[in-house]
Amino acid sequence: MGEVYGYCRIVPGEAGSSEQAAVMREMQVEEAHIFVDMEAEEGGEHLKYRRLLALLKPGDLLYIRNLSALGDSYPAIRKQWDLLTKTKQIDISLLEMPLVDTRRGKLQYGSLIADIVLDLLDYVSDAEKAVRRRRQREGIEKAKREGRRFGRSPLPAPDNFYSVYRRWASKELNVEEAAKLCGFSRGTFYRRAKEAAQGGREPNGL
Repeated sequence: MGEVYGYCRIVPGEAGSSEQAAVMREMQVEEAHIFVDMEAEEGGEHLKYRRLLALLKPGDLLYIRNLSALGDSYPAIRKQWDLLTKTKQIDISLLEMPLVDTRRGKLQYGSLIADIVLDLLDYVSDAEKAVRRRRQREGIEKAKREGRRFGRSPLPAPDNFYSVYRRWASKELNVEEAAKLCGFSRGTFYRRAKEAAQGGREPNGL
């Protein structure tokens, strides 16, 4: 068996470095092999993690508290998991998820366990994206049913719109002249004119 290491990534709101390091010591990790990155203090550079990567050798064991120690998103976590288990060829044990331990069944299945975990991370990532897209669609449909509008607020129709509209409708003005008098673009004037013709009332907006 290789060396045993522990890595903690402390983010705002989590237990402090001393508490997390104490957990690593309970796993019989030597003090010199415990690496702690303070997110707020080191600006997200993860300097201790990079130092740890330089030390890891095939057959080593790394304890981490949870997957968030490896990244802020599932794609980032998967990238680091792949680096550690495939490139570095080390074992990983998650303290908060005891079932996630690449040593389990390794003699019989080789890297199968690590592959399964990678696939699970991919599935979770895709599932979360699908849920977000579904919620967005449901939110948009609900907003439409309630009559809410999206995009820019409509420009108010100028006071002279209807008089200009009537002059345009009677061909006294061409569309460029009518649009200019209203302060509209040609397309906007056409849309407002269509609304006026259909509704017989002041247009609702763009």
